[in-house]
Amino acid sequence: MKTCRTCGETKPFTEFGKKSSAKDGYKSQCKSCRKQYCEHNREAINERKRRYREENKEAFLEHRRRYREENKEAIAERARQYYEERKANQPGCVYQIVNSINGKVYVGETTRGELRWRKHLSCLRGNYHRNPHLQADFNEFGEDAFEWSIIQELPKDKEVLEREETNTIERLLAEGKELYNVYKN
Repeated sequence: MKTCRTCGETKPFTEFGKKSSAKDGYKSQCKSCRKQYCEHNREAINERKRRYREENKEAFLEHRRRYREENKEAIAERARQYYEERKANQPGCVYQIVNSINGKVYVGETTRGELRWRKHLSCLRGNYHRNPHLQADFNEFGEDAFEWSIIQELPKDKEVLEREETNTIERLLAEGKELYNVYKN
């Protein structure tokens, strides 16, 4: 048993952190008092760090700029590698983007799975999507009105993907669905 110097309670040794330099091998504060102390001071420490960064903003920016300039190739290689690894883990698929308000559907194919949806979102958010009808509805209804999902996972073979995309478009048109796609003959 040991008495905590902060709360004054006597507790078993399991309630104290280890400290090899102490005579009994345990810290003088119990774990709960130490946790409270750290939580209380975390805000003050974070505030000091924030203020330091703010006061030295130019130096941080200069350091970052210099690092990026000196390591341009390595940074580009890491980014390329990261993208390729993510791309390899994505399925080849035929997908759809459904407008939940008016029921219109966009059908596409990709070898990059969900990364393709992220590209669509980037273009839509930036107001430069290639499909003007999809862009107009995105601007009108907002991002939350659109849902992306995979219709069919397929091998990463462009011919197979394009054929299945065409079949899916034809099937949806036969079902009377309204599509965003500009249909190609």
